[in-house]
Amino acid sequence: MRDFFKIFSRFLANDIKNKQIFGGSQRRFYRIFDRDKSYIILEDENSDRLVRYAKLLQNLLHYGIPVPDVYAVDESRSVGMILMEDIGSLSLFDWYRRTGDIEPHFRAAKILAKIHRLGDVPGRVEYDFDIPDLLYETQYFVRHFLVGYCGYPEGVGDALMDEFYRLAKFAAYSPKGLMHRDFQSQNIFITRGNVCIVDFQGARRGFPAYDLASLIEDPYLNLPESISRMIMSEYFSNANFNNYEREMFLDSYPYIALQRLLQATAAYAYLSTIQEKWWFERFIIPALERTSKWLYIIDDFPILKDVLTSVMKTIKLKKCVDKCDEDD
Repeated sequence: MRDFFKIFSRFLANDIKNKQIFGGSQRRFYRIFDRDKSYIILEDENSDRLVRYAKLLQNLLHYGIPVPDVYAVDESRSVGMILMEDIGSLSLFDWYRRTGDIEPHFRAAKILAKIHRLGDVPGRVEYDFDIPDLLYETQYFVRHFLVGYCGYPEGVGDALMDEFYRLAKFAAYSPKGLMHRDFQSQNIFITRGNVCIVDFQGARRGFPAYDLASLIEDPYLNLPESISRMIMSEYFSNANFNNYEREMFLDSYPYIALQRLLQATAAYAYLSTIQEKWWFERFIIPALERTSKWLYIIDDFPILKDVLTSVMKTIKLKKCVDKCDEDD
């Protein structure tokens, strides 16, 4: 049996082959190679958060949720580390873009329903995700997308506050349970023919509909409406909602979808402009297009609709000008 803590020491001494894995997270991930096996090392400067995450993964495995196994945790240094199973690098995002095969989405929907059937993982979730968190997300949208990316004045958030509060109230009219909080195609992996879920560090007791919207409305893939409906049907076939909960779920879903898309748009803007990970910028327009679809379906947020209509015209015009400049 391998001494996993020796692997930590060798990693810190740069005595083991490793490669940093880049993504949207502020934590640091490395793929390391020890003899005939590869592992993932996760570094986090918040050791308490790191330990909670390791225990959460172990609990989820106990309940039959396919997540990476945890081999060792080192919280003795200023930067904590977890040594985890390497599940490979083939995300659902990569799989669908390469093959067009939607079948793993159905398996992901089944797993999501199983996660939600847990209700909670005792002692491993920090706090509930509720209306204050939904309002924080829409302020994040104002700060990083409207102001930071689009150049709107700070006061634009004041004009939208009443609509954002109403959105949060309708979104919160939903059953509650264990919530992954970022269940999208880059956090779902295909490994040895199976589907595996990563990035549970944001898990809360919250709204299952938010997770399903994260999968279905995912701007990374921008799935057709017909496929979205099939994924939702697969999810409900495996969920354990009673009729009243199902009705609550479906009534809240348009608002949850809109809420999630505003959060995703803000995240792409933040990652692009603040962290200079410009690869994420390409997903802003798909996110805005899906957001606009829900704004027209709901038809209850006129100020937000006007702002985003103006934003989309400006962004598309800028993209067109930039492309013309490149062609010249």
